[in-house]
Amino acid sequence: MLKRAIQDVCWWVLPEWNDILLGPEGLPLDRWLHRGNARVVKKTSRRTVYRVELEKRTVFVKHERSGGMMRGLALRLRGSTARREFRKASEVLRRGLRTVCPVAWGEKIRGGLVRESYLVTEAVPEAMSLDRYVSEGIGRLPKPARPAARRRLIGALARFVAALHEGGVHHNDFHAGNMLVHPEPSGVGPREAPSVTLLDLPGVRLGGPLGWRASREGLVVLCAEWWDRTNWRERFQFWRIYRDSRSRLRAPGTRRILRLFARRARGYSLRVNRGRDKRALRTNRDFVALREAEGRAHGVRDVPEPVLRRLLHDPEALLRHHLDRPVKLSPTTLLVEAVLPLTSGPVKVAYKRCRPRGAWKAFCDWFRPNRAHRGWWFGHVLLSRGIATCRPLAMCRPSSSHDGYLATEWLEGAENLHLWARSLSDLPADERMRRAARCAESLGRLLGRMHAWRITHRDLKASNLLIRERPDSVETFVIDADAARLRRWLFRRRRAADLARLATSIEAHPWIGLTLRYRFLRAYLAQFPIEPENTKRLWRRVARRTRRLIRRKRRRGREVL
Repeated sequence: MLKRAIQDVCWWVLPEWNDILLGPEGLPLDRWLHRGNARVVKKTSRRTVYRVELEKRTVFVKHERSGGMMRGLALRLRGSTARREFRKASEVLRRGLRTVCPVAWGEKIRGGLVRESYLVTEAVPEAMSLDRYVSEGIGRLPKPARPAARRRLIGALARFVAALHEGGVHHNDFHAGNMLVHPEPSGVGPREAPSVTLLDLPGVRLGGPLGWRASREGLVVLCAEWWDRTNWRERFQFWRIYRDSRSRLRAPGTRRILRLFARRARGYSLRVNRGRDKRALRTNRDFVALREAEGRAHGVRDVPEPVLRRLLHDPEALLRHHLDRPVKLSPTTLLVEAVLPLTSGPVKVAYKRCRPRGAWKAFCDWFRPNRAHRGWWFGHVLLSRGIATCRPLAMCRPSSSHDGYLATEWLEGAENLHLWARSLSDLPADERMRRAARCAESLGRLLGRMHAWRITHRDLKASNLLIRERPDSVETFVIDADAARLRRWLFRRRRAADLARLATSIEAHPWIGLTLRYRFLRAYLAQFPIEPENTKRLWRRVARRTRRLIRRKRRRGREVL
């Protein structure tokens, strides 16, 4: 390798890439950006990744910033991120495993500390991330060809992971975003087997073939990410190919392995999501947080910052302009159908003003998140776990008032479960049962998934569930996310209480019989493969609580809804 010191950056570069990458001023990144040869593909507070199109070649430039003095000192002692990744990628390639080809790296050292580092790698032609390959590559195939393409991908992925573990590569961040899939030259078709390439190697540990404990760690991370997108046949195929590719590995039996992966993957997902939940309250690439003297506001990146700031300074303006389109009016809630300008254009939203009920709750809201704040946070908690709800777009909480304001996406063509069920009551029995059965199964999957993620909803009634029919399916959504709670442990008694509240609400529609309830319960219990529960026992528990709720409502003279 050639070593060159240009300005204040010391470069190590392969000889054939010296004239291509480095000029008199070093890496001409600013010139590439100005000419349009380079574009940003990822940007965080410490890292920026550029894709650079050169003549007949494409490279990725990873620019790392050290941040503080202690991190700069640590990088000086153990080597910069670019240096470590370059050496590890070279070693992985030497072992005959597929990874990106590093061509150059550089360090900017000032005051004895590593301030910045650069890594340049050659792009893999026509490759895409594993997630994108599944959604776009396989998703564009005709439906009859998709299962075979998924099987070939699972086989290629299992052999690749087995080769990594047998080659002594232990990746500390082994998720789908760090793997590239490259189809054969003829493209994604009915007979082509893809190849997989490993990315992001700074934290990789290299050694001898991995034992069962180290192999299990990587497999659990991969299993946790793909658990909801694969079935048990595909997981069994992956494990069988992986086990056959590592004949010397001593591992438990297949059934025990699959149960072990299911239990550990769920625990890993719970821990990871709990750590990511705070992202909605901070400024990052997905969200914006404003904290000013007037109060605090949060928004998604689609909401321009001037619009969010205007909303914080005058949150009532959106209500005043759309009072002619009210949706809900109560002593504590005013909900209107409004229009909010986003970067992609104006969109229809549900804009809600929340007020505390009584002086005690108003006093408590000074020391805790109010309803709008909880609706914003729990809405994104539900969405991050794949639980369908209205996406929160913006939230503001003025410091001079107890009121909170929340804007969520408007679900076009959706209506609550009460109105939808009443619209079916006049239809012929066959058509009504066919549409209601699809809704019961979709609703069972939704609420089962919510409880499987240990989330409870203390106001799970029919008016807080939205139904939207498609030509061949039914979509269900849970709303009023401020009533949701994330539990460390969600016991069967709490699950039964939620289902009993829904069953009480369904009593307003006597045509919903036992068959539909059983369909719902079967789809609900299918979301608990790790913690199976007896169907009859749950049915009886929910029925007892439902009768108790109905008696209480009638004793208090309230309508059963």
